[in-house]
Amino acid sequence: MTCKLFYLLLAIAPLWIPGLHKAATAQASAEISLPITPAIEPTASTPTSIQPATSATTVIQQANQFTITGGQSSGNPAPNLIHQFQQFDLKSTDEANFVVNPDVANVISLINSAQPSSIDGLLKLTSNDPDLASSANLFLVNPAGIIFGENISLNLPADLTATTASALLFDNTYLLSIDGNVSEIALPTNEVSGVSSINVSSPTLNNLTGEPTGYLLLSTPNSSAISDPLAATLPTGSIENQGNLQVAPHAAINLVGQYVQNDGNLIAPSGIVNLVAKSGDNLLHLSQPGSLISLDVIPADTLEVLSPVAGNSSTAALPSTAIAQLLTGGEEESATKIVNNPDGSQTLASAPSLTPRPGTVLVRGEVDVSNNMPTNQTSSPGTVNILGDQINLIGGDINANGVDQGGTIFIGGMPVIDNFRAAYVVVGRGSEITANASKGTGGTIHIWADDTLKFYGSATATGVDSARDGSVIINTDNVLDIRQQEDTGFR
Repeated sequence: MTCKLFYLLLAIAPLWIPGLHKAATAQASAEISLPITPAIEPTASTPTSIQPATSATTVIQQANQFTITGGQSSGNPAPNLIHQFQQFDLKSTDEANFVVNPDVANVISLINSAQPSSIDGLLKLTSNDPDLASSANLFLVNPAGIIFGENISLNLPADLTATTASALLFDNTYLLSIDGNVSEIALPTNEVSGVSSINVSSPTLNNLTGEPTGYLLLSTPNSSAISDPLAATLPTGSIENQGNLQVAPHAAINLVGQYVQNDGNLIAPSGIVNLVAKSGDNLLHLSQPGSLISLDVIPADTLEVLSPVAGNSSTAALPSTAIAQLLTGGEEESATKIVNNPDGSQTLASAPSLTPRPGTVLVRGEVDVSNNMPTNQTSSPGTVNILGDQINLIGGDINANGVDQGGTIFIGGMPVIDNFRAAYVVVGRGSEITANASKGTGGTIHIWADDTLKFYGSATATGVDSARDGSVIINTDNVLDIRQQEDTGFR
């Protein structure tokens, strides 16, 4: 019998189990005892409303097309472009086009609203030079929430990042808050705690170079209770995708928030999909911009804000507890739920539900980073990273298949990240995780839970033959529950 390797790793008394047939799956024979909330069906699309917060950004409407120009540049070369909005909603029949200089590297849209952004139409990013294409990444930032409707479509040259962070960190030093203010902070690793003052210049947008190196997530952002026809009842600071988000080959889709839910399709051919949810007040710090390989979780109350002193070029170190007040305006509003509009929109209040909790990633749709390139083109395998306090894969599929090489899938944790691993992971019945290679070597699937891992689905990382099969690795420190049918290849 042709076999592939299946590793079952426990923190105490490790086990090694060979014999997972390369065509077999670990299919559950029992349902998960967790009720499931169906995706909400919007009864009406939110009207388009793209309202700039400053005169630097210009929005021109022509019929159903909204052209966004201007913005504030920061840093050189390959500058970032900062837009500030009071509201950013897009209905299904409309399109929003960010028009930029071809040298712009990142377009960062700060949406300072008490309501989540409902985006249900076409998002575009194009160059203002017909002879030079743009390669800019698009960042959408709204601490209240971001909901991609079922009609969402993308026409972007590079990465899409949607986050409910209250601030973005640049160069490990400069914090861009949702209101457009820039402050200088000291990370704990900088070892400046206890310093009463330090000579630094007052930071400006010009200090913001390169991609963000961190996302500051706060559990109580400055937002009120939210009613939105595109959203089910979700925690404030949630990101939900109900539609088809597809980026160009080799590009990335990054969804980073307090809660992340995918009910649609996330497609990044030979690219990267990062789904990250973290509860509480934390800075998700990337020592390598754009790479989760270097992710570190830093509690917000360990950060020091270096605030300019009036009439002086030096700054004083503020108490670390000032970070939340700086970014939320000192508001104490504690509304933590997004609810539906009562006028005709559906509600799930009385229905059984898989309760959305901050720090959870829920995948009920498809995540696909497979290499679909023609065989005469060289293409790298794709990568999927799903990180959170709790991961629920309920009926959803994750595909990182390739031709010459299968891709890499990390669920719940990564070997190089010590302080951010899921406590609880569920892979439900009917969920398929694949990192197969049709002509080469299978990829790697790594599923990690510090406390409880329930695996009722299937996972394969097969190659063209048994000698080139990949690996499926499961780590848990406590409870492992695997349920499968008799003929699955387990022995």
